[in-house]
Amino acid sequence: MNALAKITAPLNERLRPSLDKYKAQLAQRWQGLQTREQRLIQVMAVFIALAILWFGFWQPLNERIERAEMRLQAQIQTQRHVEQQIALVLQARNRQQQSVQQVRANQLNSVVNQLTGQLDIDVSRVQPQNESLVLVFNEAQFNALLELLVQLSERGVLIESLDVTETNTTGVVRVRRLQIRATG
Repeated sequence: MNALAKITAPLNERLRPSLDKYKAQLAQRWQGLQTREQRLIQVMAVFIALAILWFGFWQPLNERIERAEMRLQAQIQTQRHVEQQIALVLQARNRQQQSVQQVRANQLNSVVNQLTGQLDIDVSRVQPQNESLVLVFNEAQFNALLELLVQLSERGVLIESLDVTETNTTGVVRVRRLQIRATG
């Protein structure tokens, strides 16, 4: 005899007489019903079981699936938008790559200030690091950030690293670190 059976055996012995009594009463009542009443109760039991399955399992499962599909569609739309913006950046880079003068290391800070002013990007911190500049933006429009990166790369500025996180505002990102270096 396993441990569970040892624990439940005394409980079963105490409950068995009262359960058997209720079973007998229920069977006696069932036999006292007319055949038509028995069928109605059976049909009602089937409907109740179907209602429990529908409202307890099927409908909540379908709602969760629909919410997951909506989140997936939102992510797909975001991905498409980013891919479109990347394509625009690449097109702009190819068109204007030759026309803009290369930035020298001593001009990098002034070029960054000029571009961020034109694009209305608020720079929180500028920190020189060896031959590079490290920029931090608390919040920036995503499209403006992409345009800044395009214009910097068109001027021959090397983007060494970029650390971007999303914010609660749509279309706005937080740039925790943008490290750039002039190649000219």
